[in-house]
Amino acid sequence: MRSSRKAAALAAFLFILPLPLWAATHDVGLTHEITRLLIQLGLIILLAKAGGSIAVKFGLPPLLGEIILGLIMGPYALGSIPVYGFHDGIIPLAGADFPISIQLYGFAAVGAIIHVLVVGLESDIGLISRAQSRGLAIALGGSLAALLVGILSPMLFFDLPFLHRKVFFFAALSISTSLGVQARILQMNKQMASPEGATIMSSALLQDGFSIIFLALAMAVGGLEARERIWATVLPLTLLALTILTAGGLLSFFGAPLLAKRFMKWSSANHVIVIVIGMTLIISGLFEVFGVAAIIGAYVLGLSFSRTDLGDVLVEKSQPVSEFFVPILYVVMGMLVNWRVLFTPHILLPGIGFALLSGAGKILGSGIPALYNGFTWKGALRVGIGTVPRGEVALIISSVGLALGVFSPDIFQIMVVMVVFSVSVATPLLTAVLKMDGKGTRGDWGSMKMAEIITEFPNRELSNLIIQELLKVADEDGFFVHRLELDGAVYRLRKESIFITVHHSGTTVRIVCDPQDEGLAKTLMYEVIIHVKDRVTRISEVIVPQELRRDAAGSKGRENSLLDQYLDERTVFVSMKAGTKEEVITRLVEGLDRTGQLLDSQQVLKDVLEREQSVSTGLEKGIATPHARTAGTKDMILAVGLCEEDVDFQALDGKPSRLVFLIISPSESKMPHLQLLASIAQTLKKDEIREPAMKAGTSRELYRILSSRTPA
Repeated sequence: MRSSRKAAALAAFLFILPLPLWAATHDVGLTHEITRLLIQLGLIILLAKAGGSIAVKFGLPPLLGEIILGLIMGPYALGSIPVYGFHDGIIPLAGADFPISIQLYGFAAVGAIIHVLVVGLESDIGLISRAQSRGLAIALGGSLAALLVGILSPMLFFDLPFLHRKVFFFAALSISTSLGVQARILQMNKQMASPEGATIMSSALLQDGFSIIFLALAMAVGGLEARERIWATVLPLTLLALTILTAGGLLSFFGAPLLAKRFMKWSSANHVIVIVIGMTLIISGLFEVFGVAAIIGAYVLGLSFSRTDLGDVLVEKSQPVSEFFVPILYVVMGMLVNWRVLFTPHILLPGIGFALLSGAGKILGSGIPALYNGFTWKGALRVGIGTVPRGEVALIISSVGLALGVFSPDIFQIMVVMVVFSVSVATPLLTAVLKMDGKGTRGDWGSMKMAEIITEFPNRELSNLIIQELLKVADEDGFFVHRLELDGAVYRLRKESIFITVHHSGTTVRIVCDPQDEGLAKTLMYEVIIHVKDRVTRISEVIVPQELRRDAAGSKGRENSLLDQYLDERTVFVSMKAGTKEEVITRLVEGLDRTGQLLDSQQVLKDVLEREQSVSTGLEKGIATPHARTAGTKDMILAVGLCEEDVDFQALDGKPSRLVFLIISPSESKMPHLQLLASIAQTLKKDEIREPAMKAGTSRELYRILSSRTPA
């Protein structure tokens, strides 16, 4: 099977290889722009995931991999190579001033709006109040220092007047940060809830807001060149833009909570996110009409809905749309870069220089206020470096400048170098300072008093049942339930001003909340436990029909190769000495442990014996299949034991068992546990397999009998 796949892949490669050469002289008429766009989007979506994954392996944000991928497959590189049906390439050079087609850039523009909407939805306004005046002081200090660099750089190097539109674009770029990059670094280092993490995130949120304001000012200034007309024209245009921004912001801020309540009465969460995205596109377009950048409208609307009960739900439901559009945005940004001039001194040096100057301004501008607001020098250094990385907002502002003709292609590429350099350097640097020993704050102001309710359950199955019921009860009580994208099961329950976080790990359920909501959280857990206990009591009164148990073990089933796939000669044992089923299970677990495949043999043994106590796994005609899902293994493993004497497994036919199959699966991963059970029952019900297996004299012989009868 594998050899045939390799042959097919080789044939396809050999077929495709000469097509670029043939396409230079052959055109089959498939150059319609819609067809080209479909192929472009398909390639971008598929390859963007690969580029992002490679970047993550090197400890870098996915956006860097996607930008580099766009550079490689763009019109300045592979995109313009002739291929079959496209004599000018899949992604040809559209023009000297703007290298890609307006259709493809349109998708990137939608990606920018969707991305900024999600950034707004993910922005926690409460995080600012948590950092109190510290976050505001640090954000102002970092923004002012970066603003000074952003204003002086174009004035000195390009001889531009103070109120030139390009100066405002440079200022917006210099102030911008990257919430996505910073959040990723803080989460990887488990510092999101630390004083430094909270301050970095709140400061970044404010600084991105300041950069968007300067983008609004840049849009208001327009293409003015005559110095004598600037003062007379800028003021009314700026006031108009700020009026639209303020009015739109207030309308969204006060209207979003009312709309959120109405939406959930009218429709499901899936429909609501479609409505919100539609509103975002319209509002973004209206902002652009009145001279305010489209992404500002998206950010304002996202920020407004983030403070509603629907905020977390909208973040969750928007992820599929974001996963589609946002990679297109970053790949297209890379396509706008001309690699032929990217590494020339007049592009590379200004980009690195601008990144260093604005980065130094942010470190000093944020770090000095941090020192005077309760941070040690280590904490101040962490906060300062945490504001340095640029990312999505900077790229979007740069692309807006390029599309409007404010930035020449060379300046746009300088900005791309600035973004890539700041992320590449600041990411490992921030990781290093976060790992430095030493407290980051003076005093205990950074510690937060949170109430915790920790409940231990006897087994994982019961804790799973409790979690399912808890989320169901919370939903029925009007809470919006959102599963966070973190390692492990973490749920956020939100209703108006109430925030409750539920952590589920193994047999432990931990509820974290504000102290004033502790009574509510305890009541929730108490009622859930009482309800589940009542359900379990009722279930215990149900008698499992023996016919159902017999049919599950012996009915006709789909034959498959699972038994052959998981059968391992190292874990096949004959002549096992055991008098009870507990001894049989113990011997098989010990045999598995000797192969080094178990993480915790005692946990495995405990879980299998508990499962066996609930309902015996003896089948018919001497076969037993003890099994369990457990945290003691990371892979699904099968062990087979042939006992010297018959052992009582309370089988269906009342007869003892001799041939025992032990199956263990990881509790967290999705494995074909039930399918393997069915495969064993289906295979061993055949006399021509079961009877020789019962008489096997060696492990090799038993292994051969079982494996040879499994379909290939």
